[in-house]
Amino acid sequence: MKILLVNDDGYKSHGIVKLATALSSEHEVVVVAPVKCMSGMAHAMTFGKPVYLKKIEKYPYECYSLSGTPADCVKLGTEFLKKKPDLIISGINTEPNIGTTVVYSGTAGAAMEASLLGYRSIAVSSNPVTESDYDYAVGFFMENLDYYLSLSSAEYALNININNPTVGNKAHKIVPIGVRKFTDIYIVGESDESGLEHTLVGNPIPVENAEFSDVSAFENGFATITPLTSNHTDSEALNALCRKADKA
Repeated sequence: MKILLVNDDGYKSHGIVKLATALSSEHEVVVVAPVKCMSGMAHAMTFGKPVYLKKIEKYPYECYSLSGTPADCVKLGTEFLKKKPDLIISGINTEPNIGTTVVYSGTAGAAMEASLLGYRSIAVSSNPVTESDYDYAVGFFMENLDYYLSLSSAEYALNININNPTVGNKAHKIVPIGVRKFTDIYIVGESDESGLEHTLVGNPIPVENAEFSDVSAFENGFATITPLTSNHTDSEALNALCRKADKA
C-alpha cells in the first residue's frame, strides 16, 4: 500500500518515527508532518497565507515537514503526492484521544480531513510513559493492521486508542465517544508589549461514563475503536426541534 502518515506532534516525535519505520518495511510510506508540535489544533486549516514544505533527509522513509496544521498536512500531502495514497494514518499520538478530547485533537482532525477528501483514514493514539512504550504501541498496531483495514471506510475515520504495556490491552472494543473533562487552569506569567502571558494547563477530571464508551473501555484495559465523521448534527435534538416546529 501507499500510506500517507501525518500527526500533530511533529515529524520528529517518537510515535510517527517508529510507526513510519515499521510500516515502511512492508509499504510505501510518505510522512508529511508539522515542523513543530501542533497538539490541540483540531481540524484547523491555514487559509490565505503560505505554509512551507521541506524535505527531511535523515529518515529511512520519505519525509517532509510542514509549517501548517495536521489537517494542512493531509490536504497538501494528498495534493503533493504523485500517486494518491491507499490509506492515511494520523499518529501515533502521545496522549489518548478518548471522550471529549477528540473535539480538540489534531490527530483526529487530520484523519477526519482525510475522510472528507475521500480517503480511508485511521487516527491512532496511546498513553506512553517511556520511549519503549511506543514500540509496544507500534507492534500492537502492526499486528492488528489487517483488522483495522477491514473496518475502515472513506465514509468515516477510525479513531483507535491503544493502552501502554503496563496496562495492556485485553481486546478491542468498538464503542462511541464518552465524556472527558479537564481542569482549566491558567498560569499567569510576565507582561510585555504583547500583553499579559497566560498558559492553559490542566488534568483530567473524574467523570462517570457509561460502560459502553471509549473512556470506560480504555480505562478498563481495552483498545478502543470509534468511527468519526465531521457531521456534528445532534439527531435526537434535530428530531425534537422538528416536532416542536410542527406543533407551532
